[in-house]
Amino acid sequence: MRAFGELFAILIIGLFVGGALAWLSIQKNHGFGTLTIGQWTAWPQAGSINADPYSKAKVAADGDVPLGAAEGIAFHAIADQRGNTLRRNCQYKLSGLTPPARLWTLAAHDLDDRALFKSDGRSSNLVSRELLRESNGQFVIFAGPELASKNWLEIDRGDENNVSSGGDQNGGSGGTRREPFKLILRLYDSPVTSAGREADASMPTVTLIGCKS
Repeated sequence: MRAFGELFAILIIGLFVGGALAWLSIQKNHGFGTLTIGQWTAWPQAGSINADPYSKAKVAADGDVPLGAAEGIAFHAIADQRGNTLRRNCQYKLSGLTPPARLWTLAAHDLDDRALFKSDGRSSNLVSRELLRESNGQFVIFAGPELASKNWLEIDRGDENNVSSGGDQNGGSGGTRREPFKLILRLYDSPVTSAGREADASMPTVTLIGCKS
């Protein structure tokens, strides 16, 4: 009876540990085949029938509908050029170029993939066709809660009364206004999804301008 109890305990511990590791694996990444360009990361095979089991599990867990390889590719940025986490109370400048694409969109989401909004309640996003560009084709986009000229991706910093105690890397208390977020750049009909083309791709840099408490 004692041996049976020990075997049962081992099985329970194994199931618990294995389940926890599997959950962490699908929550933290999209599996294998990660493509990183500068501060931006994508998972080109996430929407493919050839995706690995971890990618498929995460897509199913998130309820996400990833772009197929023939449709485009989505790049995520969660940190600025210095590696600091993007925060909703900070202003950032995105500058440079994107890989060639028929169309691309830039959106702000929280780390649970929920869309963030502007102060007027509309979703926080931009479309490439609406951008003002320099003569050489490059662009500058300001992303954050502070009004900016030309291209501005407004990100509502949240309700000041909804700020709870707790520290973060920018100092002071935590809460809605200092919550981390990510930028998602979706390229549609882009050659970067073709094998070998990502080596020549360039992505915009994300530079911190400043933060407010």
